[in-house]
Amino acid sequence: MGAQFKRADAPFSIFLAWAAQADANSFQRLYVAQAPVDGLPKPLRDDLPTPELVVKAGKGDIYNTNIWLGIAPTYTPLHRDPNPNLYLQLAGRKVIRMLAPDDGQSVFDAIQAAIGSKSSSRFRGNEMMKGQEKILLGDRIWVNETAKDGNEAMGFEATLGAGESLFIPQGWWHSVKSLGTGCTGSVNWWFR
Repeated sequence: MGAQFKRADAPFSIFLAWAAQADANSFQRLYVAQAPVDGLPKPLRDDLPTPELVVKAGKGDIYNTNIWLGIAPTYTPLHRDPNPNLYLQLAGRKVIRMLAPDDGQSVFDAIQAAIGSKSSSRFRGNEMMKGQEKILLGDRIWVNETAKDGNEAMGFEATLGAGESLFIPQGWWHSVKSLGTGCTGSVNWWFR
């Protein structure tokens, strides 16, 4: 049986205990994904100040700040966010592939047609983290970048190491994978 995705709220101590003994070959996978920074203890929040760029950009409204922690390999399928996003790598390395809004929508629509679904590309939930949609999106973005119709998924790729960041414009599609081994950590700020 393949890996199963389940979303759960749990004490951070569960992740820390798992991470202390886990490696890339561990059967069980835990990933702290999109965990609100404002839920962290104050000393940890203080280590993640909002960058001046984010404070001064747009309307100055910070929509959400999240932390992402895991043991490589980690993966987030192709999706788009409703707001601009500044993504900062804290530890380890990740590669991000990005597609312009129209290109990403074309890939998404083709995958939805292939699986006989009409899911919304605006509101993504747990369905993007499991099943045939996740597999086909992953294959199209990371394995076979050319569809059966010969159309390439044109886009951009950035590899981020600790201390490096990437601005992801509103509506741009992106998929994220960790590289190497060990712990990876990222934080992002969505703003308007």
